[in-house]
Amino acid sequence: MTIELRQLRYFVTLADTLHFGRAATQLHITQPPLSRQIAALEDTLGVALFVRSSRQVELTAAGRHFHGHAVRVLAALDGAVRSTQATARGERGVLRVGFTMSAAWNVLPALIRRYGDAFPAAEIQLSEVVPRELDEALLSGRADVGIAFPWQRPDGLEYLRVHTEPLWAVLPTGHRLAASAVVAVGELADEPFITFPAATAPALHALVAGCCREHGFEPRIRLETHLQQTIVNLVAEGLGVSLVPRSMSRMQLPGAVFRPISSPRVIEQGVIWAAHNANPCLARFLDCARAFGAEGAGGD
Repeated sequence: MTIELRQLRYFVTLADTLHFGRAATQLHITQPPLSRQIAALEDTLGVALFVRSSRQVELTAAGRHFHGHAVRVLAALDGAVRSTQATARGERGVLRVGFTMSAAWNVLPALIRRYGDAFPAAEIQLSEVVPRELDEALLSGRADVGIAFPWQRPDGLEYLRVHTEPLWAVLPTGHRLAASAVVAVGELADEPFITFPAATAPALHALVAGCCREHGFEPRIRLETHLQQTIVNLVAEGLGVSLVPRSMSRMQLPGAVFRPISSPRVIEQGVIWAAHNANPCLARFLDCARAFGAEGAGGD
């Protein structure tokens, strides 16, 4: 049994109008081909769908039953077409976003909200990763886009800056400089530092070390940990001091105070993706990221 799509459309239009002339007009055809297709559909089904007379057209019981199914089939097909076209445009589908913890305090919420508002039918899957794991996730396709600090990236990865902010000092509340309006970095020369391992976050590690060197000293690193939240928590426990992106001050952790520093270095974050990634959702996300960065929505 083979039923043509046009036969279903012709049938539903005629069933809705119960008039061959009006149905033919709506379908932009003449009445004879409409009559032939309805007759062919009835032959295929082996049942009469309409009762015809010189004065009117009526659905049979079988016709009324078939009408409900035909409407659902056409609606499902139309929905599938629209969904498929939206997927090709990147308006639907799945976007897998890998982000480093620091992005959760600045870029991530606003950028994801912007993308979600623009493309509400797209599904966003978030996964938190350390920077050293992000390259492999992007190149292997486990993630479509990353949000992180820039670093030396392997061939095949692209980068777009979307956010900048200064480094601030984070100190224990009882620290001698805790009440300072601005902390002179040189005054931290003898302090134990808590920071990232170079292998985990090379960009931030290099920025902190470079900031200290500009003020005449090498940071005396006491502890290294992979997460900025842990850094701030250890500072709050009085185990050392650190330089972190200003957005970390939003933690408002008891025991830790955040202060601007003299001649601050600026850290940036951006979106990273594999050049070979063909996910249509990625292109739309990058459009949002470019607009986000151009408007200064994530910068200082």
